[in-house]
Amino acid sequence: MRKYLVVLVAALALVAFTMPTPAAAADIKASGFFRSYAIMSNFHDGGGGPSLRTSDEEQTNSYVASRFRVKWQFGMENVKVVWYLESDFKWGDQSGSTPSGSGGASRNTGGALGADRVQTETKQINVWFKIPNTSLSATAGIHTVKDSYSGIFSAGNDMAGLTFRGKYEPVKYRLVWAKLYENTRHHSDDATLYIAEVKFAPTKDSKLGINLYFLQDDQGKDGPSNLSFKRFDSTPGSFDGQVFNEESKLRLYMPGIDGSIKAGPVKLSGFFFYQTGEFEATAPGDSDIDISGFAVDLRGDFKVGPGKAFIEGLYISGDDNINDDDYESIITLGEYQSGAPVGPGGYNGFTRTGMVLLLPNPKMATVSQCIIGCSGDEFGDSMSNSGRGLWIIAAGYGQKFTDRVSGNFRIGHMEATELYDYDKAAGRDEDMGTEVNATVNIKIQKGLDLSLVGAYLFLGDFVRDVDSADPFTNPNLDTFEDAWATYARLAVKF
Repeated sequence: MRKYLVVLVAALALVAFTMPTPAAAADIKASGFFRSYAIMSNFHDGGGGPSLRTSDEEQTNSYVASRFRVKWQFGMENVKVVWYLESDFKWGDQSGSTPSGSGGASRNTGGALGADRVQTETKQINVWFKIPNTSLSATAGIHTVKDSYSGIFSAGNDMAGLTFRGKYEPVKYRLVWAKLYENTRHHSDDATLYIAEVKFAPTKDSKLGINLYFLQDDQGKDGPSNLSFKRFDSTPGSFDGQVFNEESKLRLYMPGIDGSIKAGPVKLSGFFFYQTGEFEATAPGDSDIDISGFAVDLRGDFKVGPGKAFIEGLYISGDDNINDDDYESIITLGEYQSGAPVGPGGYNGFTRTGMVLLLPNPKMATVSQCIIGCSGDEFGDSMSNSGRGLWIIAAGYGQKFTDRVSGNFRIGHMEATELYDYDKAAGRDEDMGTEVNATVNIKIQKGLDLSLVGAYLFLGDFVRDVDSADPFTNPNLDTFEDAWATYARLAVKF
């Protein structure tokens, strides 16, 4: 390890000395974090989807997982190059050249005896710069692109493209062009995202954003696409003739608004977006599918005694007919997660309710596991819920107990907006579950925190009491136990 450290230091020094210095020397800055979790759960297992368990014995998982991220910035005041890296592993998983990948390379591993795993991931490589004599700044390369809807469409996906930011008081704006997939370079079989946003403050206590997104996906014109979404037929386990990601072109238009307003002790925030467009069939005899879906969210934050509380509701429209030519829910970048043959794909994730089991938790390591809306899901990477839609209402309270100790308590209930006919035939209802969780945070030193977390999920009958008529699963579903998780998280920020 020492020789690699020497090489890294020498390389960084070479970059620093060779960068141009018109008026000031180039700076090198590093920021990031390290997290370790000791987990016990009958739900989290550190793998792909979560491990919903039956009442059999020995159904508790226990393991330790770690995540390290470092963001290097090289440059000066008006020009910076960013190199953002990540390493994930579970203690005792694999090491050296265990042949799970070429030369022992395998992401999210390397914690077994001897370590020495090839598993460092590139999150971002880009250049940020200010455009002279303007208010504009630009980012070019692989960088994070967040939506204005709390992650419902794109939860901070890293993607290659261009982002321009500027302001013309009192207005700020953002323009994004991102290439999600290029595929064959001389064919028009790409997936491209366009974003235009304008933000302004009507008063000092209010903000308003007007946004327009456009997703163009031509990957499926002549065959399968990286877009994984499909709609199931009424026959268990089979697809209908309208396979969204094959022999079709997607044109998705997404206008929306977001905003906040403060009124005395209460701050209200929320968003609304509408999606319209179509999957245009390219095969003779196939029909087009029209898209018409929306999402709306409203949240209130307010002071209660010595602490702060919130209540939030999210509603996503749903589709209940798989045999017509209309799709009445939303499409997100999470649709690209599981079906992407060239990588793990994109993701969405609604995290601000603070759920641990129902929805993704942004402070986990290695694999994020939840019921829906994360990379390690039980019922889909996308908040569209395979077209059924969903709604959730959540509330929470948090406060400081001492200068070093704080805590919070949260509760959330989630249901499907609509059900398909095969859901009803299988005995499934809309209830996806109710979660309660609590966290105690302890500041050990400046930048070093210890968190103790406990969560319990009362599974609903969308998950449980489903028989073998369900095309997704098996007869054992009706024996699933409620899910729970406890963990201690040690986190360092620098």
